[in-house]
Amino acid sequence: MIRVDKGHARLVAWLAATFLLIFSLYSNQLLVLTLGLSELLTSTLGTVFPAYPFLALLILLTALRWSDFHSVLLTEQGPTSMPAVRLAGFAFVLLPAAFWAIFSLQLGQSVYLAMEISACSLVLVAYGALIALNPRMWRIMLPYASLYALGLVSPLFMLDALGAPLASFSSYVAAGMTSALGLHVAWQGVSFGFVSATGEPISAVVTPVCSAVYSISIYLALLGLMYLDMGASLTTTAKFAIVGVAIIPLLDSARITLMIWFGFEGGSAAFWGAHDWLGYAMFFAFYVGVLAIYSRTSGPVSARARTSLQL
Repeated sequence: MIRVDKGHARLVAWLAATFLLIFSLYSNQLLVLTLGLSELLTSTLGTVFPAYPFLALLILLTALRWSDFHSVLLTEQGPTSMPAVRLAGFAFVLLPAAFWAIFSLQLGQSVYLAMEISACSLVLVAYGALIALNPRMWRIMLPYASLYALGLVSPLFMLDALGAPLASFSSYVAAGMTSALGLHVAWQGVSFGFVSATGEPISAVVTPVCSAVYSISIYLALLGLMYLDMGASLTTTAKFAIVGVAIIPLLDSARITLMIWFGFEGGSAAFWGAHDWLGYAMFFAFYVGVLAIYSRTSGPVSARARTSLQL
């Protein structure tokens, strides 16, 4: 049976304050994020904005360290302790509102930019509320908050720099795969078309958003979280990063090839149906496999946890 103590009470207070701020002061950012995500998932099937899956990974991996967080929460003192950290927390809570008011016009010109800045704002508010109420948590939670914010913003720049080249690469490899399988597909750059076994013409385009950019960003974020929690060396983590980034575009090509195969066999409905779920299934399996392999190379979590707990 769990015994409720001061640490649990402080956790509940932080969650209550965070949700109150998000649903009141930052309700517009929440609306931009949720509506944009809904539109993205319906218009670009098979891809995913990184906020939600990354948040799920963050919750999962940080939950594994609840005992460490709980220990820090139990050391918290009165409302006048660590005033500088508390003031910084209040600043973090208010800063996104000021930023949004100043740059709202520019943010309105890009759905992706508005979504990612909205998500980062909510992260900053949550972290600010945490250290305003529980200032001793600033050090142990700073890497998680920083990594989450970086993981949200980086795909925007990666999309501009790598989206088109990755889309071209995935299309090129997928063209070779479909040819090797004997599937008759007419490729023109990132565009392709074919006729299904039922005589139904199907065509599609591999856009930068449909490339492996978001999958790579989620993967690197996952590695960062695992590095924080599992105690593997930085060299090992870098090797996983290099190999994973090399494999993911090939997986994306395999995803496109399998979608085409489904389209050949079952027509347009099967093609777009596979587009809806296949990417999630393949990359989720890949992430879980990496997690299993990486955990075997890691040392005990407690060593890194003890380092993080040194205030």
